[in-house]
Amino acid sequence: MTRKAFALYVILILFAIMLFGCIPPSSGPSGQAEIGRRAPDFKLLDLSGREVTLDQFEGKIVLLDFWATWCGPCRMVMPLLERLEKEYSDIMVQLAINIQEPKDMIEDYVQNQGIHSLVLMDQEGSVSQSYGAVAIPTQVLIDREGVVRYIQEGFSPATGLSRLRVEIEKLR
Repeated sequence: MTRKAFALYVILILFAIMLFGCIPPSSGPSGQAEIGRRAPDFKLLDLSGREVTLDQFEGKIVLLDFWATWCGPCRMVMPLLERLEKEYSDIMVQLAINIQEPKDMIEDYVQNQGIHSLVLMDQEGSVSQSYGAVAIPTQVLIDREGVVRYIQEGFSPATGLSRLRVEIEKLR
């Protein structure tokens, strides 16, 4: 294989990973979250050990971001989602839900990357499963009444953020 062919092959693989996301460890069938239906409630711990539930944020738009430290596209999208969260801080909250990683690994990543979003730990993977997050990153947009309005799997820097912004504007 020539160097050019090899380089093209590597670029295509990296592009596919970036566009379609990473596949986390499977814990069962796809989830229950559906656009137009009430979002599945959950109770997870944040990095301080406090219990956080979805219904705490009733009246706000909620953006769930399912991610893992090993996922390249997740690493790329987190800073962009944080900027989006700041832009809409008056009406929206972002919950960065880590899937099945040890707390110390998550804490190291959050500290090293300067993440400021509320990070929750889905240690058993049950919440990600209930939302059908079989590929990561996955973002789920929930309206002020707790209804799922948009689901985005994988992430494309060119279109992903602008599409989320359009969907948030619809919910203003």
